[in-house]
Amino acid sequence: MQNINLLVIFLTGLTTGGLTCLAIQGGLLTSVIANQKVSLEKTNKTLPIASFLTGKILIHTILGFFLGLLGQSLTLSPITRGWIQIAIGIYLLGIAGSLLDLHPFFRYFVIKPPKFLARLVKNESRSKSIFAPFLLGLSTVFLPCAVTQATEIIAIGTGNPILGAAIMFAFMLGTSPTFLIFGFLLNKSASAFQKYFPKVAAAALIGMSIFSINNGSGLTGSIYTIQNFYRAATSPSVLSATDNNDSNIENGIQTATINVTNGGYNPKIINLKKGIPVRLTLNTANVQSCSRSFTIPALNIQKLLPETGNTTIEFTPHDLGPLAFSCSMGMYTGRFNIIN
Repeated sequence: MQNINLLVIFLTGLTTGGLTCLAIQGGLLTSVIANQKVSLEKTNKTLPIASFLTGKILIHTILGFFLGLLGQSLTLSPITRGWIQIAIGIYLLGIAGSLLDLHPFFRYFVIKPPKFLARLVKNESRSKSIFAPFLLGLSTVFLPCAVTQATEIIAIGTGNPILGAAIMFAFMLGTSPTFLIFGFLLNKSASAFQKYFPKVAAAALIGMSIFSINNGSGLTGSIYTIQNFYRAATSPSVLSATDNNDSNIENGIQTATINVTNGGYNPKIINLKKGIPVRLTLNTANVQSCSRSFTIPALNIQKLLPETGNTTIEFTPHDLGPLAFSCSMGMYTGRFNIIN
């Protein structure tokens, strides 16, 4: 977790993060623009928005610091992280249903701000001070969107206050262009944008929810993932244990090798014998993706691999059937078939 790619975090904020945050926090920004009619925005319409975003970035950077500090004493297992991702995916579906107004039930997925925040919004939105949007930006810490919550989990997982702060800063900086564009369109009274925004945001949320649930399933150790279904549909031979890679047994130890690339693991399926100790070698060569963070969820094994090098993991399989392995995000998966 220490080699987090801040550029990827930034791009997440720039794309899906910006939309999901805007879906929940857009009302605060709207109040900034709609109610300050005779203040500084007459000469500089972007100044209140910039003040709002400054407060938003500042408070979340501070939050990231303390989340990283918390992570020093808190370690989440791969299975726990997987269930959290699944929960986030379900939450995203609920928010999408609310945006599309599919059923009254989905209103329960919308996070309602605390009463004190509602009072703050009411009071500060009437203020002519440029400090008012800044306070509203600070208040967004109480209204985290689902992607923000996922990023906060990543910050906790670093166990490093500085890196936790950097992650939240990069993510919030990435969300800022979406808020700037939204504010510009509101100022221009772009009714077409306001009309179609819920549908666009809902479509993005549904795609994200599928991605999150699928990755979470892989991280819990489940073999029922989209990539596995696709692999089975396009290459039926992977369903046959006889067509998979067998381990080598020597001196009472079975050995196997996995080549780790930026795009996943090869081979993806390996046959292992039950009850015989395993010495697994993981080879990396200039690998920078999340595949470096190798996990066997059911055994609570987590290993951060070097960018280039060989790493050995030892374990003994005791149960027959599939034993899944994956990266720390559940994006790249594979399995051991434990046989007699």
